[in-house]
Amino acid sequence: MMSHRAGIAHWVLILVVACPFLSCAERSRDEATPKAVSERERAAGELADLLLDTDLHELRATLAMKVRNPDRLDESPLRDSILPPGPAPGPHQFDGSVFADLETLRGILPRGPRVRVEGDAVFVGDPEVLIHGHRHGEALFVPVKLFARQFGAYTDVTGTLATMAIVWTPDILRFMRREGPPGSTGLLEAHAEGLIDSVDVRARPGG
Repeated sequence: MMSHRAGIAHWVLILVVACPFLSCAERSRDEATPKAVSERERAAGELADLLLDTDLHELRATLAMKVRNPDRLDESPLRDSILPPGPAPGPHQFDGSVFADLETLRGILPRGPRVRVEGDAVFVGDPEVLIHGHRHGEALFVPVKLFARQFGAYTDVTGTLATMAIVWTPDILRFMRREGPPGSTGLLEAHAEGLIDSVDVRARPGG
């Protein structure tokens, strides 16, 4: 059974997301139309699948990483590689951040600063940076963007409900800076975060 707090969050999310473009008056007029009812039922079903049964109001999320596109006929130099979910409940969004299993992240990031765990606290580097995680069972989940940043990786958190995190490793950032199209959003955002330099910020995508 879903907890009382999770149930409240469920219905709040449905009300916020299901009909974002309708005013209150428009909702009243459209309530009886089959199309409006169908769209709301679809949105409610999607949100019910996303909401995890916890007191933290977590949403199911997806963790991916950018890899070189093996299809030479495809104009895009990169593609998204979806990673296995790992320990239950898998990647999830909590309070606007996507969290993933610590060991899963360490497996896709390059060797870098030392990582030390004390309870739910993760200390990275020297001088140490503190990253707060939380546990599900024995698995420790940490915020993907904050943790990956310590290894020089950029994370694109995307989706309407911020439920997807796509990691650009330093190798991919260097590859895109060297061979990718100018004006890549990922490169520009990584540059804005101080992860890479020597980027033409005036370039436009495709030219």
